[in-house]
Amino acid sequence: VTCGGLCPGLNNVIREITMEAHATYGVQEGKVLGIRNGFRGFSDKSSPPMVLTPDSVENIHDVGGTVLGSARGGFDAGMIIDRTEELGNQYALH
Repeated sequence: VTCGGLCPGLNNVIREITMEAHATYGVQEGKVLGIRNGFRGFSDKSSPPMVLTPDSVENIHDVGGTVLGSARGGFDAGMIIDRTEELGNQYALH
């Protein structure tokens, strides 16, 4: 999840977390999810999470902004927990 205003380097953070999850922690491909459009992405089922793989994030550091999108606003912790459980407790970039 990337929230709030944009800042330089968010794609670098997304890339490195994804790469480390696979290389260092042995997370299986397809198990790292990026929640789109900030916290709103947990409740907006029309915008499913983005599956993040080493191949899909390899060059995102060359692109500005965030590939996940961003939004401002509050969040509902209970709803986020429920949605994470619906996703099968896969790893979520947040």
